[in-house]
Amino acid sequence: MKKSSSIDYLIISSAYPYRGGISDSTHSLVNQMSNQNISSEVWTFKLLYPKLFFPGKTQYSREVLKSNFKIVRQINTLNPINWILSARKINKIGPKKVIFRYWTPLLSLSYFTISCLLNNRTKVIGLVDNWTGHEKILFEGVFRRLFIKSCDRFISFSKNVGKKLKNSTNKEVLSLFHPINDGLPNKISKDEALSNLDLPSKKYILFIGLIRKYKGVESLIKAFHYASKEHENLRLIIAGEFYDDINIYKRLIKRKDLEDKVVIDNDFLKSSKIRDYICISDLIIQPYKKASQSGITPLAYYYDKPLVVSNIEGLKEMIIEDQSGEIFSETPANMAIAIKNCINPESNRTYSNNIAKSKLKYSWLRFVKKVEAF
Repeated sequence: MKKSSSIDYLIISSAYPYRGGISDSTHSLVNQMSNQNISSEVWTFKLLYPKLFFPGKTQYSREVLKSNFKIVRQINTLNPINWILSARKINKIGPKKVIFRYWTPLLSLSYFTISCLLNNRTKVIGLVDNWTGHEKILFEGVFRRLFIKSCDRFISFSKNVGKKLKNSTNKEVLSLFHPINDGLPNKISKDEALSNLDLPSKKYILFIGLIRKYKGVESLIKAFHYASKEHENLRLIIAGEFYDDINIYKRLIKRKDLEDKVVIDNDFLKSSKIRDYICISDLIIQPYKKASQSGITPLAYYYDKPLVVSNIEGLKEMIIEDQSGEIFSETPANMAIAIKNCINPESNRTYSNNIAKSKLKYSWLRFVKKVEAF
């Protein structure tokens, strides 16, 4: 069988038209590969999540992606015939390396089947966001073992995930970092962002991202109740699509008499609106109960915003290394103390300056160079 011209990397991942942080970071990865004259192609999914397993409004982006790289909608996660045909197509293309991006065990069967049918000379790299799921999935351990068998080596987006991988396999693991995405909207002044959002000038705490049980937003509301007693000018923004019942949170806000102090934006936000919310905020908070790592941290770094995060390995790595915010343990009362420490003008300015000094080491340029050397 005659091959078409070979490429360096075939990356199988969520990508446009699918929305979200994994898609966005895949685009940044491929853009940087192109900048370094590394040839690549992205395969995304014909079907990723069945509607039954997707709690959001839509899986698809409302924005138009402007790119100079190829994205092919190829993989159907539920169709074994598709997996066989996809493997044949990969063998015909003949990439030097295939990257399977992994963030959920639901991908394991398709990845495993494809890998079993690839030519031996094609090396497979597992690029791992999360190793343990945020919610329980039946037979998750079995699916993880299948994924391990699918790959020759692994790259993680955090030391925490890398450590878990090393405890699960004897194969080579490269523990890296979550880079700061390219192409984000430029920073603007707080006054301009306030005008865009039609909000008054206050001190703002920002939670941004999908709202799910494991993200600890109920605890955040309780912590904000404590913190706002000492800071009348303090406001909380919860911005992102609710995958839980929003009324649970609204009832808690009402019970704590915070209705005039909490802003809720229940939507999957466009990048310009994300920028506006970040630019009016004094800090970004991640009150998660579980996490392997988070794409919110590099997003905060892009805009030089201090962070308040839970005392969880995957979240606190960068905060400790760069002195870029506050870490709290377990209780809403401790979270409130961390918030108050972080909004202190002197501390806030120091954390912001530390981020500005540190963020160059989280570039996609550095990430891709390490991938190439691996």
